[in-house]
This record gives sequence, C-alpha cells and structure tokens, in this order.
Amino acid sequence: MNRREALKNSALFVGYAVSATALTETFVACSKTAHLSWKPVFLSENQANTIAEITETILPKTTTPGAKELGVPQFVDKMLHDLLSKEDQANFLTGLEALENRCEKETGKAFVDCTPAQREVFLLKIDQEAPPLPPSLWGITLKPSGPPAFFRRLKSLTLLGYYTSEQIGKNVLAYDPVPGTYVPCMPLNGQNAWNE
Repeated sequence: MNRREALKNSALFVGYAVSATALTETFVACSKTAHLSWKPVFLSENQANTIAEITETILPKTTTPGAKELGVPQFVDKMLHDLLSKEDQANFLTGLEALENRCEKETGKAFVDCTPAQREVFLLKIDQEAPPLPPSLWGITLKPSGPPAFFRRLKSLTLLGYYTSEQIGKNVLAYDPVPGTYVPCMPLNGQNAWNE
C-alpha cells in the first residue's frame, strides 16, 4: 500500500465517521419534535401540538397527572369541533394564530419550541392582558359582549376537560357518587347533621 492509497483510505474513513455522526444527529433531532399520538378532528397537527403544549403549561404534571396525560388536548379539539359555531371556530383559529405570531415576535421561536419557563412567562402575560369572561348564571351569559377572548376560552376548556376527567374526579377531587348508598344509622363524627 503506497502513501496515496493510505491517505485516500484515511479520508474515506473520516468521511464515513462524520457522515454517521451527522446522520445520527439528524435522527435524534427529528425524534425531538412532538408527534401526536392521536388524530385531531378539528385542528391541524401543528395547531394540535400548540394546544397540547398550552394545556400542559396551564396544568403541568406534578404529583397529579398533567393535561396531556389525561387527554385534555383531545377534549379541547373535540369540543371545538362539536360545540362551536362556524363563526366561533374561525374566531378561535384566528386567536391561536395571533398567539403564535406574538410568541414568535416576543421570543423568536414558535410556542412549541420555547422552554417550559418561557412558555409559562408568555402565558402569564397573555392571561393578565385577557379581558375577563362576561358574567353568567348557570352557564348562561348575562351580557354577551361579543366572542370571549381566545385565551379565556382555551383556559376554560382546559379546566373543564381536566376537572371532569374520570381520573381527577375519582383520585383527586372528593368523589361522592350520586345517588350513593342509603345508610340509615350513620354515626356523626363531628360533621354537620342534615335534617329535612
């Protein structure tokens, strides 16, 4: 083997090593992007990813399950599809697009690419600026003043989906099935006595 062959083989070996490393990094980078494990019925996949990260930022996993673990993004997507009018759906999508544009303008990144701390700071600012929901009585809005703010609607859907989930209802909240069982002679251990 002469010197020229040795240099050529060395260059090929280095090229293969660099290519393998670059390819591995490409595959790792591709696996870091969030992929949905469910198919949205109303939102696009990118919109659903954004909604999933927003709901998880509102209700992250701690000692209790997070929003994504309980399927809150799927709940929001289904509610948007089934319950909103075409006009409200269009308003929601416009609000989501405005949130994404503002996030890119303020942080230089899409919402899903931000760190959890950046997401929290950004959503806290949005939450403070959003007007409150109009007063309602038993779910009926008393003085409708146009469509609710995007973030208020998304936050209310997130909380509704989270707190009405079976797992939270049974394991986190006080679960008292109605009508329950009849206990004719129940000892009172300091609780209020109820009479008819």
